[in-house]
Amino acid sequence: MMDDIDMKILHALSNDARRSVESVAEEIGLSTTPTRRRIKNLEAGGIIRRYTVDVDMEQAGYGLTVYVFMKLQSRDQTTIATFEDKIKHLPEVTACALVTGPHDYVLTMRFEDMEAYNRFLRSVLAELPGVLGIETSVVIGSVKNEVPLPH
Repeated sequence: MMDDIDMKILHALSNDARRSVESVAEEIGLSTTPTRRRIKNLEAGGIIRRYTVDVDMEQAGYGLTVYVFMKLQSRDQTTIATFEDKIKHLPEVTACALVTGPHDYVLTMRFEDMEAYNRFLRSVLAELPGVLGIETSVVIGSVKNEVPLPH
């Protein structure tokens, strides 16, 4: 079970995962050895899953963000399992969530441009088995995109 100190560690690392253990320890008011032990425990417990980099996707050549809302023909276990397995193996899909409401899934994807998304939509998404409907929303501006934990 996590306590307040573990949460402080997570907040510190979510702002900058490259920070040294010493820097984190100083911020949270704990010595280095117990801070290191707590970080290792958070990793071993699967709370810290990985350390990653925050990429400016537009500068990296992926200026188009789309949210794709997908509806399946059926919600039986076979259809769901097949769909989810296919989605997990598509590198273009950066996130996929099962949602309530008129759609079954919402996918987040990044592309170079609309032409690249159109090709992907027609050749991959439209060909997925069990899909009844696809709706796309294009991001025209970003108000907030934060990685750190909410307070």
